[in-house]
Amino acid sequence: MKYRLLLIGMFSIVLTVASNAQEKNLLDELSTHAKASSEQYVSAFKSTRLVLGPTTVQLSAKELQFRVSHLFGLMSDGIQELFGLDQIYNVDIALDYGLTNWLSAGIARSSDYDKTLQTGVQLAILKQTTSAQWFSLSYAGGVNIRTRKYEIERPFIERLEYEHLVLLSRKFNHQFSAQVTPGWVNLNRVPTTAHPHSLWYTALGVSYALTPSTTLNGEYTYVWPTFNDGLYDGGKNGLSVGVDIETGGHVFQLFVTNATRLQPSGFAAQWNNNVFFDGDIHFGFSIMRSFSL
Repeated sequence: MKYRLLLIGMFSIVLTVASNAQEKNLLDELSTHAKASSEQYVSAFKSTRLVLGPTTVQLSAKELQFRVSHLFGLMSDGIQELFGLDQIYNVDIALDYGLTNWLSAGIARSSDYDKTLQTGVQLAILKQTTSAQWFSLSYAGGVNIRTRKYEIERPFIERLEYEHLVLLSRKFNHQFSAQVTPGWVNLNRVPTTAHPHSLWYTALGVSYALTPSTTLNGEYTYVWPTFNDGLYDGGKNGLSVGVDIETGGHVFQLFVTNATRLQPSGFAAQWNNNVFFDGDIHFGFSIMRSFSL
């Protein structure tokens, strides 16, 4: 409980300060472009990933994005394991393609324990603009398949996972953006009969521009306690902090997290995670590169 209250309070304070900041508004900031067009879309984040979770940033039509993410071992293992860098804990490789300016589809493969193959789509419902629209709203969802060859054969239906997310973001000024993401995950197979198959969660994310090319990002995934008594551990809710560095077509992300999976169906299932404030965190990075086809 103390972790939830502390983190929710921190995010509430940041959002309140940002919304009341006396910053130059976006319309003035983009006035040069507004002369050429009465309406300009506003991108709240550097890329399609805030840290681990997706953002409302939408790929353009015929844009292909390649992403590779690495997650290393526990930093608490110390110098003997070079603070986790000796162990490649998880690798996620993804391709996403913009079918239109409003719809994209993608596929990814994770080297986690279950060798998860991920499929997904993202639909931009609303996009924040400099004039009429104050926020961006998107839907993201997909079906994942656990492809690992287990010692005991499992029916195909037990290998499936389902994800549905609603992404709501706003760029408050030229430095600060925030996003809230209600999500639902269904896991056809869970560790024990006491664990729930369906998980409801709310992810809170913030981004602060340190320079025009560098942002500091934070992300917290609060899983609603639908577990049986004794199973829920608020300290294992996903918490990630990272930095985005944009370098002409590439976005590099460096982050630390208590999550051990790199897809929402994994890090939302909080029993997969470590306890962040016990120091059991992982260092990771992502590289994203877009191509126009």
